[in-house]
Amino acid sequence: MGNRRLIQRYILRGIFPYILLSLVLLTAILFAQQTVRYLEGTFQGLMPIAFVNGIALSLLPAVLIFTLPMAVLAGTIIGLGRMGSDSELVAMRAAGVSTASMLLPPLLLGLIATIPSAYLNLHEGPQALRHLRTLAIRGALYKLDSPVEPRTFTTEIPRYIIYVRDGDKSRGQWERVFIQTQDADRSTRLITARSGRIDSSPEKSELVLQDATTTKLPPTESGNPSYVVEHLRELRVALDTGRGDLLARIQQAESSPEQMNWTELRELAATAAGSEKREATMLVHKRLAFSLAPLVFSFLGAALALRMRRGGRGLGVLLSLLVMLSYYLTTIAGDQMARAGTLPARVGPWLATALTLVIGITLLVLRRREVIWFKPKTTLTAFKARERIGRPSKRFGARQWLVSFPTLLDLGLLRMMTMSFLFGFLALVAIFNIFTVFELWRFIAANHAGAKLIAEYLFYLLPLVSVELFPGSVLVAMLMTYALTAKRREAVAWWASGQSVYRLMLPGFGFALLIAAASWAIQERVMPQANVRQDSLRAKIRGHIAQAAAGSEKRWLVSNDGRRIYAYEFDDLRQVLLKPSIYDFDDQQVELKRVITGEEGKWLASNEFEITHAQWINLDDAHVTRQSADQLKISGVDPPSVFKPTVDRPSQLSADRLRTYIKTLKARGADTAALAVALQRKYATPFSVIVMALIGMPLAISFGRKSTVIALCSAVVVSLAFWLVTGGFEQLGEHALLPPGPAVWTPIVIFTCGGLYFISRVRT
Repeated sequence: MGNRRLIQRYILRGIFPYILLSLVLLTAILFAQQTVRYLEGTFQGLMPIAFVNGIALSLLPAVLIFTLPMAVLAGTIIGLGRMGSDSELVAMRAAGVSTASMLLPPLLLGLIATIPSAYLNLHEGPQALRHLRTLAIRGALYKLDSPVEPRTFTTEIPRYIIYVRDGDKSRGQWERVFIQTQDADRSTRLITARSGRIDSSPEKSELVLQDATTTKLPPTESGNPSYVVEHLRELRVALDTGRGDLLARIQQAESSPEQMNWTELRELAATAAGSEKREATMLVHKRLAFSLAPLVFSFLGAALALRMRRGGRGLGVLLSLLVMLSYYLTTIAGDQMARAGTLPARVGPWLATALTLVIGITLLVLRRREVIWFKPKTTLTAFKARERIGRPSKRFGARQWLVSFPTLLDLGLLRMMTMSFLFGFLALVAIFNIFTVFELWRFIAANHAGAKLIAEYLFYLLPLVSVELFPGSVLVAMLMTYALTAKRREAVAWWASGQSVYRLMLPGFGFALLIAAASWAIQERVMPQANVRQDSLRAKIRGHIAQAAAGSEKRWLVSNDGRRIYAYEFDDLRQVLLKPSIYDFDDQQVELKRVITGEEGKWLASNEFEITHAQWINLDDAHVTRQSADQLKISGVDPPSVFKPTVDRPSQLSADRLRTYIKTLKARGADTAALAVALQRKYATPFSVIVMALIGMPLAISFGRKSTVIALCSAVVVSLAFWLVTGGFEQLGEHALLPPGPAVWTPIVIFTCGGLYFISRVRT
């Protein structure tokens, strides 16, 4: 009995580190990506740091609901798989340890993980969704507290375009105001004012304008050419910002089943009728099924690992991905069958769990020989290294380093590095895609999104995912390559041949440079267009109206001298403006002098512009006059580059276009701190790959001789610290507490110096 308990404790110690490591690594990767994506996709503009932190904490439970069962599955398969590859499980069976005794430790860990999983699914997850909803509404209210930003076009208020040239946002005082609005009769009203202020109430905001002029233009299709111009000392414009509705939504009870706690959901399932009862019943049982997922996965993982004799960690990760993919696809299939009536509402959510248990029991009951998945063999690198141990030691200088590169040993390391990188990258992409489908499953089921739409969305999402996962994949590649090199004593053979640890790291550094270059190329050449497309596809999956593609919606721009305002659609291919409207102001940039409209505008020279089918209204004459011409030439128009980009999200712009966009905004006096940080982040992204290599290589060599798990844990801790420090500094930069350059590059420099320090401390 005592020996059996010792063996069970040994199995626990062999599995638990891998579960913990998998949980930390998966949660960190998915949590970082989901936080950035949610903030960029939902909130345009700068938000308080406390608000951003609240959003991040509200997203964490949803990530943990996914990563906790997967960590148990991966840790169980990897831990027991390692014991199987080292023939430890064979020795245990030879010592009389039964399969039930070996199953008990992983089941115990699965049961322990089920407790937080149940808490997350039944209580914390719905509460986090409610909190996330409240924060989203408060974020909208935060913007409505001062809906007008100086030197920025305000387009969020329905039917209003507002531009303020000067002002004090803290006091709500504005100067030189321009407003364009559509009235109920489809006529256009233009308002200019010398000064103004905002009076806010709980329900609405009111813009009070001084020395105002209103110009009412008839609809373009109207045959009535009359125009109305009024001069007023004070004009009040009520802005229905929807503040009252947002306040009401915060105060009212939430009726969405996904955001109900366990008691409320059970009451709804008991009292509702029809489709609402079916949906509530399915959600009740789905939460129970997901709560038990860690225990079920620990059982299946142990059953799989006990049936295989060879394969180790790599096979464990691969099997974990296949099981998770099958589990969530079966979950979606069960939901669809329950909604269609093929399965009862109580049975559909349990389909994946039942299938998992059946597979696990089948693996344990069937009596057959274990399958040898991979046959270990001596690598070319190890053979050549052993061959050189007996040779005389020879020192290499800096010039000989370059002349002798690449040697067979270098090629062996590069091959191992490439395979490890591809394995890690594909595994992370698969995990990310599984989580994405898991996150969108209720929208997929509710909106009947087809497999073709989901596949297309994941395809266009791949460039963004690649750039974000390259640093983590390089870290995994460095750890796997150099930890195994140190553990197999190939590094000792390397040093015995007269080469230092720095020469050993040269292939890794060159590999990191290659991946960094690929990251930059994807970020600049592929990702901007792909992000526009995948945002549109995601909106379709969620049942929202897909956003207009780039170049098909009206945009607004102020000229460099401030005397013109342009409204236009931009044809990027032909470099022309479609349906342009040009508003000319006086020298003081207060009163309108002329309004020009046309079908198309093109550049004849760098500052000469021609509008076809032009119509214009002169407002500075004693009487308003209207004129037209087939072609109208005007001078002093900004070059085409100023009118781009047609999208303003940093993720949808290349670095060059974002830099041009920032220059354009700076010339108009707009706040560009957040965009400047985003630009510097684009420059710094490839260097994150190099930083991960500089951190991973020395830690793998130092700790790989003792334990690969220690090397993995230490590298994960350092990479998490890098992510946290980077995020904190970028927040300081976005709030103008640090210049954009230092805000982005300081963590890169700090951790690069740390990596170089680790390298200098490696024993050679």
